[in-house]
This record gives sequence, C-alpha cells and structure tokens, in this order.
Amino acid sequence: MSSSCPCGTGKSIDQCCGLYLSGQTYPNNAEALMRSRYSAYITGNIPYLKKTWHPDTCPELTSDDLHTNWLRLDVVRSKKGLKKSVVEFKAWFDEGDSERALHEISLFKLHKKRWVYVGPLDQWP
Repeated sequence: MSSSCPCGTGKSIDQCCGLYLSGQTYPNNAEALMRSRYSAYITGNIPYLKKTWHPDTCPELTSDDLHTNWLRLDVVRSKKGLKKSVVEFKAWFDEGDSERALHEISLFKLHKKRWVYVGPLDQWP
C-alpha cells in the first residue's frame, strides 16, 4: 500500500503526483503541476523540478536547495487560462519550534505544449 501524496489531495502518491514524478504522464493544468512540484521538493526530485520550470527563469538547483522540512500544502485559489494560469498557495514548513508558510502567487505558462512554472507574481491578476 502506498503512502498519501504530499500535495494534500488525499490520494495515494501512486494515484496522484507519483504518476508525474515517475514520468508516466505530465500534468494537464497549472494546479496539478504546482502540486506535483511541491511533491518533487518533498521527495528530492531535482530533475522533475528542472523539467517543469520555464527555461528562462530556472535557476541552478542542487540538493542544497532541498533542506526545508515541508509540512503541508494549501492551495488558496487558482485561475485557469489557455496559455497562462495562476495558482496561489501556502506551503507550510518547520522552522525550529514553529510553523511558517511560504505564501506565493505563482505564474505558469504553456511552453512547448506543457505547463511550466515561471515564477512568483506580486499580486493576484
């Protein structure tokens, strides 16, 4: 029996983000991509993070970028578009004896017919 997916859908990882992280299929919308990227951070899947980041904004990623102890993901809202989409989320992490959240409004675009993460926006569009 597989464990629960880190992205918070309540599905098993094999029935959720594991399909994307293993390369069996690719997310067909920005929210699914954002959830799978969160799971990639949890599982340390740097190749997946690079593959799903827009080439114009993708930084160099190393295992040093994966030391955060992520606790849970809350999707606040998402806005679907034909060529670009936006997802607002809170990714909770452990900081010593307290929980903190990375709160981001993220821009995703279609690039070569696949959704990719572009970067944070200053405000909801």
